Amino acid sequence: MTQQPPIYVCVTNLLESRYQKKTGIPRVEYEVAQYLAARGATVVAWSARQRQFRAIDFAAVLESITRAQSLDLETICTEPQRPHPLRAAKRLLASTSAALARHLSVTREPGRTLAHTAFRRIAAAWPHLSPPQRRAIATTLRLAEDTDRLGYFIDVLVETRTVTKAPAVVDFPRDARLLLLGIWWDQRPLDEIARLKRERGLRFIALVHDLVPIRRPQFFTDETGRARFTRFIDGLLATADTLCATSAHVAGDVEAYARERAAALQPVVRVPLCSDLRRSVVPRHTAALARHALEPGRFVVYVSTINPRKNHLFAYRLWRRLVEELGEAAPTLVFVGQRGWRYEALFETMTADTLMWNRKLRFVEGPTDEEMAWLYANCAFSIFPSLYEGWGLPILESLSFGKYCLAANNTALPEAGQGLAFHADAEDEATWLAELRRVISAPGYLDAANTRIRERFVTRSWDEVGAEMLTVIRSPTSL
Repeated sequence: MTQQPPIYVCVTNLLESRYQKKTGIPRVEYEVAQYLAARGATVVAWSARQRQFRAIDFAAVLESITRAQSLDLETICTEPQRPHPLRAAKRLLASTSAALARHLSVTREPGRTLAHTAFRRIAAAWPHLSPPQRRAIATTLRLAEDTDRLGYFIDVLVETRTVTKAPAVVDFPRDARLLLLGIWWDQRPLDEIARLKRERGLRFIALVHDLVPIRRPQFFTDETGRARFTRFIDGLLATADTLCATSAHVAGDVEAYARERAAALQPVVRVPLCSDLRRSVVPRHTAALARHALEPGRFVVYVSTINPRKNHLFAYRLWRRLVEELGEAAPTLVFVGQRGWRYEALFETMTADTLMWNRKLRFVEGPTDEEMAWLYANCAFSIFPSLYEGWGLPILESLSFGKYCLAANNTALPEAGQGLAFHADAEDEATWLAELRRVISAPGYLDAANTRIRERFVTRSWDEVGAEMLTVIRSPTSL
């Protein structure tokens, strides 16, 4: 029997965002890499500082993620205190915390060098501080108000207590296979791959999630980021032996873009993603959820990072009309997710609306998987009026819990809906309101929709996604 070439899978984005809830690209890396590692693949990451691919201890990374996600602010503030040999360090720590708080109030980006160094210094001293001192620092840094920042700090705290071996430089054997599941914002790894292809016959397979910065640049952060992403996609077209896509829409978009750039390209392989939340997680109604006083069956969820592309202002306008028409009969709309790029305008509008805010409109920030499962299991239905998506995972998650979803009709969203969701133009308020009125008020309408979902929904697991990626890696077109 012919021996299969060795497989390497890159999880750079996962390592860069371990502190965040596993959504999007990091979730794909997290799940698919586990499947491939269990079948002999080596997990690697690109080191920008050393400009090399390095093998990582993936089991240790997974353990670190699990430990970080098991901690919360109350736990880390009340853990046992250890004596501190240097009392002067407390004054230094206080000044460090104040400087860091000023920095974060401007940037909100804990990953920057100054903030990362300060977080590590605080984390190293944390076991030696008293609970009141810890709470004072947590207040200064607003850890209770910013779940993303709290998660980052917890991850750093776990990292400072974990002894790990230095990652080994990868010496790719001849004819090896390298799978990229995320994005590189640096051109150097693609240059290195081009060299490895010439010198060692490396075969390179990459998964494309979407072309948002190219096709919808108004939804991306800045011109520099858009230019870097364009260089990345052009680099994939030049170096990848096989390209995969998360949906038929993205596959067609990549093929069209290749034609626009006059780039030679094999047909893009469709490898749709999945939702394993219902089968892998037990729903949990936590104290954090209890504070929102959500009554099962009387609320609707919109699960998404908050940014302009997700169209939250449209959802807010819809709900205000419903509340004006139906009063208390209108269910509560719950935005579920993390604050993203340019979220401020939405929050200014919502918090100023005393009719809606914390009454018929709520925000559950950074929920755990267990909390997310409870929200899906107990909501009346879900909405997802996003303006552009490479896949549309929240639609699939809603359907997997047997819950009807009202979604936009653009890009890959109808594909994710499997013909079981409602789809309409993401700016057509009249059509959305008509469907919302039927779902809320028409006897039996929602029950019939949910019955269709239970009878026809096609479930899919991360193991199936991983198995399809393995087939692509080993296919003749990748050899």
